[in-house]
Amino acid sequence: VREVKKNIQKLNLVNINFSEQLPLSPLHWLVADKQESIVIESVKEGLKIYDNPVGVLTNNPNFDYQLFNLNNYRALSNSTPQNSFSEKVDLDSYSRGMGGLGLPGDLSSMSRFVRAAFTKLNSLPMQTESGSVSQFFHILGSVEQQKGLCEVTDGKYEYTIYSSCCDMDKGVYYYRTYDNSQINSVNLNHEHLDTTELISYPLRSEAQYYAVN
Repeated sequence: VREVKKNIQKLNLVNINFSEQLPLSPLHWLVADKQESIVIESVKEGLKIYDNPVGVLTNNPNFDYQLFNLNNYRALSNSTPQNSFSEKVDLDSYSRGMGGLGLPGDLSSMSRFVRAAFTKLNSLPMQTESGSVSQFFHILGSVEQQKGLCEVTDGKYEYTIYSSCCDMDKGVYYYRTYDNSQINSVNLNHEHLDTTELISYPLRSEAQYYAVN
């Protein structure tokens, strides 16, 4: 992250489409290492860098507004809330999870940002690699999009194509796809990292089932 902060000003973005099929689009970049996380956005004034205290990122609006918007949810809690409505009315906590009442559940990027931040910051840290990987995918699952819920154009829908994470200590990349919820891994250190050739693997996107009988 420190290297990125130091060298980002040398970067010059150009107003050229990648191809006719892939035109320019507003992007937000999250850069993280073991110590810290930052967000980079291209704004009218140029490239802007934000420290990222919550460690999550979605799309528009700009990151500084996303952080400010969290103030609207400061009353959320992972605990059972006390009755602060009025001492004159006896209100009952009739269900678990009521500390999360008001947590947005829609698919907008602002709502997904709030939901991802709340889930990540309140989830328990796991003590093993497998536990941490499993916990990560559960956190990301809180903001997954299913086919049919977010129509982009007539008959076409936005959905979560894949989810992924990386073990920075061991250099292992984990992923799963929309149709294959099995977690797959690629150990980057099993390859020659200084090669100039592109190394790729078939995407395991078909559903995998473990037959128990």
